[in-house]
Amino acid sequence: MKVIANVKREPGEKNFSCYMNITELKTGVLGLGSSAKAAINDMMSGWQDAVADFKDDGIEAPELEIEYRFDVGSLFSFYDFVNIAGVAREIGINPSVMRQYAIGTRKPSTERKAEMMAGFKRLALKMQNAVLF
Repeated sequence: MKVIANVKREPGEKNFSCYMNITELKTGVLGLGSSAKAAINDMMSGWQDAVADFKDDGIEAPELEIEYRFDVGSLFSFYDFVNIAGVAREIGINPSVMRQYAIGTRKPSTERKAEMMAGFKRLALKMQNAVLF
C-alpha cells in the first residue's frame, strides 16, 4: 500500500517532524527528531508499534510503500552531504534565498518549487551521467 509521509520543520521549531496517514486503517503516525532522518526513524518505530497493536487486535497491517515529501529545510537535513549554497548556485537560485527557504524564514511559491524541482532533477541527471576514470 502506497502512503505519503511529509517531513518538515516548522519555523522556530527545533525538531523535524514526519507524519504519514494510513486512511485504510484510520490511523496516522508521527515521528519527531533533531534531524529529518531521526524524525523518519521515530515515525517508523511508531509504525512498528502500531503494527504490533493491530496484530494484537487481529488486524493484519499491510506492507507500506512510503513516498517521502520534504520541505526545503528537511530535504537538506535528510541529504546532509549536500551543500545548500552549491546546489543553489548550480540550479540558479540565490544561495541566501535558498538558506532562507531551508530555515523556514521564507516560503517558496508554487512556481519557485517547480523551478527548484526541475533544477534538482537536472543536477541529479548531470551527476548520473558523470564518469569516473
